[in-house]
This record gives sequence, C-alpha cells and structure tokens, in this order.
Amino acid sequence: MRTQPPEKSLRELGAARMCLVAAIAIFAAFAFSRLTSSYAAPQAPRASVPPFHSRSPRGPLPQVLPWREFAGNPWAENAYRLAARIRPVLYQQPCYCWCSRNLGHACLLDCFTRPDKHAADCQTCLKEAFFAYQQTMRGVNARTIRAQIIKGDWTKVNLALYSRPPAF
Repeated sequence: MRTQPPEKSLRELGAARMCLVAAIAIFAAFAFSRLTSSYAAPQAPRASVPPFHSRSPRGPLPQVLPWREFAGNPWAENAYRLAARIRPVLYQQPCYCWCSRNLGHACLLDCFTRPDKHAADCQTCLKEAFFAYQQTMRGVNARTIRAQIIKGDWTKVNLALYSRPPAF
C-alpha cells in the first residue's frame, strides 16, 4: 500500500507563492532603483575646468620645493624633480584634484611650490605633472598639453614608471 505525501492546503500554497512573489518584487524594485538612481536625480555638473593661467608667466616663477624633502616617497621625489624642469608649463595647467577650492591653488605649479606639499600625496597632481613632463619632452606646447589634460589624458599615466627614486 502506497502512502501519498500529505498535500499542502491551498491556503499554505497560496501564502508561499505570495511570499515568493513579494520577495521577487522587492528585489526587482531595489535593483531597478540602484540602476536608475544616477539617471533619476542627475547631479549638477561641476565647474568645467579648474583654474589655470592661459599664458606664459610675465615674471619669475616660484621655485619648486626641493625633491630631496620627499625621501622615501619615490613618486614625490620624481615629480618634484621633474616639475622643477617644466615650471612654465605647469603654470599654465589646471589641477583636477580641485585644490583651488580648499587650498587656494591657481594652477598645477602651485601644488609643487606651496609649503603645504600637496602634490607629494596627491595622485592627480603627480599624474598630471608626469603627463606634462612626458608631453613637454615630446615637444608639445603648454596650450596643447592643457587641452590634453582637460580631455583627461593624464589619467592614463602609469605611476609604476616613477616608482623608483631618481637616479643621477
């Protein structure tokens, strides 16, 4: 004689289905809200370009802080050493870490000359300076470098290339 498993009552089956449907609906609503949240409330665009000087400096530029002050930080050592070689170019570049807002910097050169030593710990400043140096060594002028920085080309700089202390 075979015994059949007890059948669940219709009420129990209906409750289980309703719980499953409710769980799926909640999950779908959550997933949809996560996917569309950036579209539902667009953020106001940030200022288009940080401050920079559009022309070569008319007077003497401040000196870049000595690279030897950053012993143990090879990226900073390299960046400050190279920045000293291209001060007029950095003077004409914006800095996309937006240090102009909280530190009062007026161009990328300020990141390397001010006593706050900001560029030593800022990957944005480091990458932009390395990018500007690379382009300057290729013969690219400051205005074109600025256009490339604004376009975001500096983000492709490989910091690993500058991970060793400067060698002389």
